[in-house]
Amino acid sequence: MAAQVGQWSVPIDFNNVPVHLSLLPTGKILYFGRRDDPKVSVNGTMDQQYTRAFVWEPEQFSWDPAMKMSRAKPNDDKPGRSQPTANQPMNSQNKETVNLFCSGHCFLPDGNLLIVGGHFRDGLGIDQACTYNPWTNKFTPQTPMNGGRWYPSALTLPNGKVMVMSGSVKDNAPYQPNNVSQIWTSDPAKPWGEVISALTAGGPQALALYPRIHLIPTGRVFMCGPNPQSWFLDVKDANGADIKTRIQDGPNIREVTGRWVDAKAPRPGGDGQRPSNEVAFINLNDNQPQWSQGPNMAKFRRQFNATILPDGTVFVNGGTQGPGFNDLDEFAIHQSELFDPYEKDPATGKLGRWSNMAPETFDRCYHGTSLLLPDGRVLSAGGGEWPGGRPQDCLTLAQFFEPPYLHKPDPRPLITAVPPNTITYCQNFTITLGAADPPIKQVSWIRLGSVTHCRNMNQSFLWLDTFKQSGTSLTIKAPDNPNVSPPGHYMLFVLSAKRIPSIGKIIQILPAIGNKPKRLAGPSGPSQEPTQVTAPTPNIQPSPDQANAHLTALKGYPPPVTIGITPLCPYGLGPCWAGAYEGLSNISDIEVVCPVSNQSDATASVYLTSDITLPDIEKWREEFSRTVNASYKMRGIELTLSGVVAKTGDKLVLVETGREELTLGPFTKESQVRWDNERSAPKGVTKEEMGAYTRLDAEMKKHSGGKFQVQATGTLQKQAAMDGGKFLLEIVEFDVAILKSRPKGSGAFKRDPKAPRLSNQSTGRQSGLMPCVRRDLSGWERVDLDAKDEADGITPQPTGAMPPPPTIPAPSNN
Repeated sequence: MAAQVGQWSVPIDFNNVPVHLSLLPTGKILYFGRRDDPKVSVNGTMDQQYTRAFVWEPEQFSWDPAMKMSRAKPNDDKPGRSQPTANQPMNSQNKETVNLFCSGHCFLPDGNLLIVGGHFRDGLGIDQACTYNPWTNKFTPQTPMNGGRWYPSALTLPNGKVMVMSGSVKDNAPYQPNNVSQIWTSDPAKPWGEVISALTAGGPQALALYPRIHLIPTGRVFMCGPNPQSWFLDVKDANGADIKTRIQDGPNIREVTGRWVDAKAPRPGGDGQRPSNEVAFINLNDNQPQWSQGPNMAKFRRQFNATILPDGTVFVNGGTQGPGFNDLDEFAIHQSELFDPYEKDPATGKLGRWSNMAPETFDRCYHGTSLLLPDGRVLSAGGGEWPGGRPQDCLTLAQFFEPPYLHKPDPRPLITAVPPNTITYCQNFTITLGAADPPIKQVSWIRLGSVTHCRNMNQSFLWLDTFKQSGTSLTIKAPDNPNVSPPGHYMLFVLSAKRIPSIGKIIQILPAIGNKPKRLAGPSGPSQEPTQVTAPTPNIQPSPDQANAHLTALKGYPPPVTIGITPLCPYGLGPCWAGAYEGLSNISDIEVVCPVSNQSDATASVYLTSDITLPDIEKWREEFSRTVNASYKMRGIELTLSGVVAKTGDKLVLVETGREELTLGPFTKESQVRWDNERSAPKGVTKEEMGAYTRLDAEMKKHSGGKFQVQATGTLQKQAAMDGGKFLLEIVEFDVAILKSRPKGSGAFKRDPKAPRLSNQSTGRQSGLMPCVRRDLSGWERVDLDAKDEADGITPQPTGAMPPPPTIPAPSNN
């Protein structure tokens, strides 16, 4: 049976929950989790500010080919016992310890592991960067980044540098994604280069956490998730030269790298109600790559891992099929699956077949990890360690999946020797095989894995098709394109005609200068530490308050519409904003989505197209859900409208030319669209807010003729069809003002600064406006203001200038 569906080993117990898992060039495994003791209650222990990292040797629980099983060494009753690293990671600024949980990481060409970002609190990342040396077992702090990054991605580039993208920040713009990507160069004089901001014209306006970024054969960076829309980031032009742009930033000039290009290829998938089983494919060798639907998995999953095996198949394990973020127990999926792209699906007759594999023992969901080992097994570990989780869900127990190829009766090829030194691109190199080996039919080349949060950021597989066997010698041509095989360490496997792989051998590949390998982005030998640099890296991403100052330069906007949005992600709308941004951008009535959300009350600000007088919330929800696939819930809409207040029967109505008569009503607890993240419930409603309608009614009685102009803010509701399907505005505040002319139908207004304000009802709800830019704006624009603008206190800013930051209130802990 194991020869068809594989087999899971007995569990072994690690020192903590391996949320971060990396196969080192030494063959050992580095892992670390969130905290020291995952067996205690999650309350009060989730934000420790240090890291306990461990190194484990797979030989302690190795594959026994004679017994066809994973087993511990004789007399070893704790095969998961691990050795701590020689030191703890520290930051370079004040030598304090740091927590590397929720960081991003990838291997440098020399075999050191670069680790960027980390954990301060959920949703708040740190700016640390460090390297881990597998040979000395030590961490070395490096130059900090331009801001905090919690859930960043790190991708090794063809030249050995590293692209670091996204992650939510701790300071300056807390809880917001860091939209200014960087490139690690390892040059002490300039360790970090800046990538053109995602917020520039033509780029994605909000980067998702842990964006799925990959290299493609042309050298472009391809971003394909978690949002549906795909993007290319070009780092070099058609001639291979770096794409550079000079940006004026006040008195300073910065040089940035790269150019964003819309891939015009939205990814299909999801029925909008629960996790999906759909599978999509894209051929990145095409001139205009497009996604296509493939054969689907048997199980609906989220929070799962997918691992490429030496025979080119893909092993999928873990996940939940529940509607929530991380539903366990009856929703957890223990059934694993295997995708074979070389076998035909019996149902369709097309290549690509899914097969059920043996079920795993544990609920391996959020924070689960899977890592391919050189012996062909897959280490499955981690899970739990999230707010709201239970101690029993925080899994220190790990298992090994033994794929079917390990249980077949046919002999397994053997590699007895490989080149002792580094190989170079296009080089022919020779390995030695076992004397009794069957003829070799395939050679595969897989980059060492570095996994966290259900993703291996640099997973790379390549068939080496050019090889020649002579007895026990096999001469192989090394990869010729660093775009598909960046410099660094890989596992080399040889396969028999029955697709049974050997044990992999770890080999390093680097570009050559003359006849010697060129050392890139690291030390000259494995025993040396990377150069430590501590020069400060400027933070060039504006805070929400700084960017908000530029709202005065955007003419013609009405007051923004506030939308309450609850993410499925438990960390709030700020860090988990990108998917909601994309969903709002696809609502036909919305012209502009502010690229920064409001974390404190889980709201977004948008501006409507000029021909929209009243948004249809049901239509909005339908259009929104097409994109976000139930990852977010639209709670409601709060907007500000102006017009003449009149009384119809016993009801107040708001009348405006070009807009249907709008019934006004009192604000209640059910009207609230603003969210309390800690309570996971709407924020409380004050007596003043609930009394706004009564005060407006009283104010009306003071006016002769029974009519006057007003600006009213409230929650928009659409009444049931039996009540006529009309709109109702439940007002939370209002302002009597003399309204000047405005674009027809836009609802825009400018308040006369000399007009009286009703001091007892202003709650300042619009004072927290988020920064926003039109979709076609690039950077900061000069807007010529007229005398009336200046009378209203609006001051023009010179082109490109950033205003001095206003006083920034302490960030919310919600």
